[in-house]
Amino acid sequence: MELILYACRVRLVSQFRQKKTQRFLMLAFGIVLAYFYSWLFSFVMLESHKTDAGPTPVLMLEYANLFILALIILKGFFPAYVPKIEIIQRIFPVRPVVKFRTELVVELVSPFYFILLNFLFFLWLMSPEYTFIYFLQSILVLLTAHVTLRSLQVFVERKVHWTSRHFSTAAVMAAVFVALQAQQPMFRPDTEDWLLLIAHLVALGFFIASNYFLELAAAEPRKRTVTYSQDSRRSLGWRLFKNHKLAKQMLVFGLVFKGFFLAIDAFSVTQKGSHIFDYAVTLWLFVGPIVIYSYVFNNIWGFYRNLWLTVERTSGSIKAFVKASLLPLWMPLLLDVILTLLYTAFFNHEHAAFIVSLYVSAVLILTPFGIIASIISPKAVKGGVFSFDAKASYLYNFIAIALFGMLFLPLLHPVLYLMYPLLLAGTYFAFFAVMKEYPVYKYKLFETLFKSNT
Repeated sequence: MELILYACRVRLVSQFRQKKTQRFLMLAFGIVLAYFYSWLFSFVMLESHKTDAGPTPVLMLEYANLFILALIILKGFFPAYVPKIEIIQRIFPVRPVVKFRTELVVELVSPFYFILLNFLFFLWLMSPEYTFIYFLQSILVLLTAHVTLRSLQVFVERKVHWTSRHFSTAAVMAAVFVALQAQQPMFRPDTEDWLLLIAHLVALGFFIASNYFLELAAAEPRKRTVTYSQDSRRSLGWRLFKNHKLAKQMLVFGLVFKGFFLAIDAFSVTQKGSHIFDYAVTLWLFVGPIVIYSYVFNNIWGFYRNLWLTVERTSGSIKAFVKASLLPLWMPLLLDVILTLLYTAFFNHEHAAFIVSLYVSAVLILTPFGIIASIISPKAVKGGVFSFDAKASYLYNFIAIALFGMLFLPLLHPVLYLMYPLLLAGTYFAFFAVMKEYPVYKYKLFETLFKSNT
């Protein structure tokens, strides 16, 4: 217990060690946002209860639980991958169960989960439909989402021994969890039954045990391997994609992440005849190429710093710099285009014209914006293959998402296609302005990419 308390205290101190004022303001803003959304949910539930129109209160609570479930899992992978916290290194003589228990608790000590708990607490205070049992059930949903995220992170970051007894035990425990949740998922608050809540708690216990045995089966981190292409016929863009292990892992992971949401929509079309994008408009983000930009190409020189140094030491011209910026992009972009075209051709051909115009405009906007972000706010890519933290500027990632989001305005009215040339003009104006000042920025770029690693 002392180890858990000490680790939690260290975690809290580290959260507010730097930029204290800014982080406290962001925490306060998050609490205000949680209060607003809880009021919004309670208001909608009250109105639906009065008028008997629209979604029922139980359905709204189900949406709230699904919102929490999706938000926790997505925040680990988008706009950038967040690695699993390893507060106790493997070299310390700590029993695996103690290490697992400590890290599981410490991961929950964060402003993000504090804001989510505020949302649930305010919703419980404001809405008479949201009883204490539903409140506890939502907390179980939160914990389940967190354990799901941990399991996915283990698969991403570590080498799993598929034939070990620990993995077999983890699979059995996960199967028990699925069996207990098959009839009555915990995100669906249909009845106020304490026995059902206990059943959900038991299912969560099996899921946590599954996560523990999965970590035992995947105790070793993935090894870093470097391979070099010996085929001179291969293009430089292909070699940059193939030989940079970290960038390739992140790009492939991002494409799989995007393909997952496209597959869900394709399944919805084949089964129900409707797109989930029609109900969750934000999922339209995964139709475009925003994932590969937010993962890698908003910090292109952080990943390919040797390429930048080579260009700078040879010609150093702006033309060569821009050409080198586009070299690593074409191969991942080609894979993303193929994935998007397959989805559009087979499952969303009715929006084909919009998707094509959206995609082309997104590439024309996000490519120069990624170069701008790589120059103005570069990040030194440190750590091993699966140390993904701080690989790109979060500020510029969110600006890129906002710019990309503006491309969906024609869904509201076709006249808003007029926004496209304005966005293109504004982006290229900023691009040429930054490139004009590039001789000044390159010294900061060199200092960030090379001196910070020494």
